[in-house]
Amino acid sequence: MPHFKKFRQIFIKQKHITIVLLAVILIAAIFLRYKERIYLYFSKKSPNVVTQTIAGSDRIKIYKEYLFDLSGSEATGGDPFKLFDENCDPKNGLPGKPVTNPLPDRGPDLFFPKDKGLRIVIDLQVLYGLTEIYLYERGFESDSVWVYTGDIQQWNLKAGLKTSGNSSQWGWKKFILSDSAKSRYVMIRFKSHKSTITEMALYGKTLEKPPEPPNYAYTGARLPKPTLRTFMGVNSYDHAPMKYMQPFYATRLYQSIASYDNDTVNNSSNISFNFNLYKLPKEQELKYYVDSLHQQFGNQLWLSIRGVPKYLTKYGYTQNGKPVTSPGLNTEDPLSYERHSRFYWNLMAAYGSNKFDTNELQFHDTPRFSGAGSFEVVENGNEEDATWTKDYWLPTEYFAVSSADYDGHEKRLGPKHGLAQADPNAKLMMSGMIQLDTQRVKVLNFLCQTLRKDKQFIWQGGVQYHYYCNGATLTTPPKAGLTPEENRLREKLTAVREAQYRLVPTVRAILGENGYDRNQASWQSVPLLPGYNEAQSQGIMTIRSVMAAFMSGFDMYNYFMLRNSTNDENPAGVFGSSGMISGPAGHTVYPVWYYWRNVVNKLADYQPDSIISEQGDVWIYKLRSKVHPDSVAYFFVSPTKNGKVVQHFNFKLPAFKGGNYTKLNWFSVGEAIPVDEKRTAKESILQLDVSEVPLFVIVQE
Repeated sequence: MPHFKKFRQIFIKQKHITIVLLAVILIAAIFLRYKERIYLYFSKKSPNVVTQTIAGSDRIKIYKEYLFDLSGSEATGGDPFKLFDENCDPKNGLPGKPVTNPLPDRGPDLFFPKDKGLRIVIDLQVLYGLTEIYLYERGFESDSVWVYTGDIQQWNLKAGLKTSGNSSQWGWKKFILSDSAKSRYVMIRFKSHKSTITEMALYGKTLEKPPEPPNYAYTGARLPKPTLRTFMGVNSYDHAPMKYMQPFYATRLYQSIASYDNDTVNNSSNISFNFNLYKLPKEQELKYYVDSLHQQFGNQLWLSIRGVPKYLTKYGYTQNGKPVTSPGLNTEDPLSYERHSRFYWNLMAAYGSNKFDTNELQFHDTPRFSGAGSFEVVENGNEEDATWTKDYWLPTEYFAVSSADYDGHEKRLGPKHGLAQADPNAKLMMSGMIQLDTQRVKVLNFLCQTLRKDKQFIWQGGVQYHYYCNGATLTTPPKAGLTPEENRLREKLTAVREAQYRLVPTVRAILGENGYDRNQASWQSVPLLPGYNEAQSQGIMTIRSVMAAFMSGFDMYNYFMLRNSTNDENPAGVFGSSGMISGPAGHTVYPVWYYWRNVVNKLADYQPDSIISEQGDVWIYKLRSKVHPDSVAYFFVSPTKNGKVVQHFNFKLPAFKGGNYTKLNWFSVGEAIPVDEKRTAKESILQLDVSEVPLFVIVQE
C-alpha cells in the first residue's frame, strides 16, 4: 500500500535500505560500519589498576572502572586506561618510556568536537590534595592538552601543555599544583588526536578514607529470570497484520519523529503534533493497533523514535542529527531540547495511563484522547553511537537529550515536558547501541550520577544492545554469518550482562537486534546447513541464537526483522532477506516464523535453569517451567554447520521421576502444528541422535 512505501522510505534504518541505494554505497563505508560489531566489557583478567613498584610512593592509584571517556572513543579502539597502564613512577626514580596511546586511531575526528575535544574524567572516589601532575609527551605533531580539577559541572584549569612534535623533546612534563588543588575529579582534555600523551601520573594525599578497590564480581540481587514467552520479541517497520503477531511478546516499532513533529510554522509553545501518521485507516492507527495486541495476545509494544523534527531538515539536519529546539544550541545541554521534550510529554499524555484534559494536548490530526494506557516504554532514538556517520552522538549529547525526554531534565524545562511528567510509570529505553558497548553504559551512568540531582539512571526501560554473529572485529570486516556457537554468543552476552549488573543492577539488558539473511550473497548470510535450504537454515540458526541469548542472563531478545524491506522474495543486500515473512504485503511466511511460534507455544513458561555442557559435539542447556517446577526441558544441539550427527548419544537424567519423556519435533515447514513424540527412557538414560537441528526433550523431575 502507498502509505507503507512512504513509511519505509522515511523510517528505514541505514542497514535496511533498498537494492538501489545499496548499489551506490562505497565498500569502504560498509567495512567501516560493520567492523564495529564487537563487544566491550570489564574483564577480571585484564589489569585494572595502575602498577606501582616503589614502596611508599605517593602516586595515586587509578582504577580502570573509574575512568570515563566522555566521547565514547572506546567504540573504535580508544582506551583511557592507557594513560595509566605502564610501570612508571617519574617522581620517585622510575621514569620509564611509556608508549601506549589512549586516543582512538580510527575515525578520530568524531571524538574531538570543536571547542571541546576528547575529555577523559578520572574519578578518584574520595577527596585528594593533589600536589603534582606528570604527563609523558610523545607527539609527532604540535597540539594542545589541558588538565582540570573540580567536577563535571565546574572545571578549574590547572595545567596546559602544547606537544612539541619533535622526538628530541619527548619525555615527562611536570606540573606543581597549589595547596588549593583539592578535588575528587581530574579531567584531561585533548584538542585533537595529534596531541599525544602516553602516560599520566597523579600525586597527592587522600583527605578522606582511602577508596576500596572496585568489585569485579557482582554478588547482589538479580532481576527475575524471564520466561521464553516474555523473552522472545521482534522488530518491525510498520503495523504488520495482526495474524502474524501472536508469537512475539514485545514488538519494537521503528518510528520517525519527523512524522509526529511535522509542524514547520509554529514555535514550540503552540506547535501542533501529528499523531495519526499518514492518515492510516482506524485499525492501523497506533492506538487501535496496540489495543489489539493487548486484547488478542497480551503482547506489548515499544516505539523506537529517531530523527529530527521536520523543520530542522531545511537547515541540512539528517536523520542522525541532534534534535535541538533551534540550530546552534549547545548539544550537550538538556535545556537545548525543549521542543523534543515537549513532544514526549504529549506522546505519553495521550498513550500513558494518566488522564489529562485533552485541551492541554497539542495534536490536531485525530480526535484528541488521553490516558489510553497503551504502553509505558519508549526508546528515544536508534544507534546514535553509529561511527559511520558524521552525526555520531557523544555520550554527553545522548545524556542531554535523554534527560530532557525523560522528565524535562528534572522539571527544569517546566511542566508538560518529558515522559515521566505525563506518566510517572513511563520508562525510557536506551537507544539501541551498535555493539555490546558496556563502556558507553558506564559513561552514561556516570553522567546521571554527576549531572542529575536525583542521581537516577534515567533509562529504566532497559539498556539495549545490537549484535550480529558475523565475526567482525575492529580490524577485520565480516564475510558471512557465523553460528552463534562459533561466535561464542552466549559467553559474550553473559560477560556483558555481568558488567551491566555491576553498573545498573536493576535495569534490564536487552538484545534489541540479532538475526540472519537468507540470501547467501549477504555478508550477514545464515550458515547453510547440509540438507537444508536457506530459509530452513535461517530458522534453525535463529532458534540456536535465541537459546544462547536465553541462557546468557539477558532479559529480552528481539529478532531482526519481522518482514523483508521489499516485496522481493529474495532481496539482495545486507539485512534485505532477514524477515520472517515477506513484505510489506506479507504473502510468504518463512520457516523461521513457524519454528519461533512452535518454541513459544510449547515452552512459553520455561525459564533458564543451567548450562549442562558447552563442549564437544553435543551442547546441552536445561530449562525449567515456572508454573510447574518439576517439568524440565533439555535443549540438545551439535554446535557445528557441516552436517554433524551424533548417533545414540546417551544422557543420564538426574532426579528422573519416571520412564516417559517427550521429544519435541518442531522443525517442520508449513502451518501444521507439530506432534510431540512420546518415548520411554531406560534406567533414566536418554538415547538420542543429536544433530545441528535443535532438539528439545521434556521430562518430569
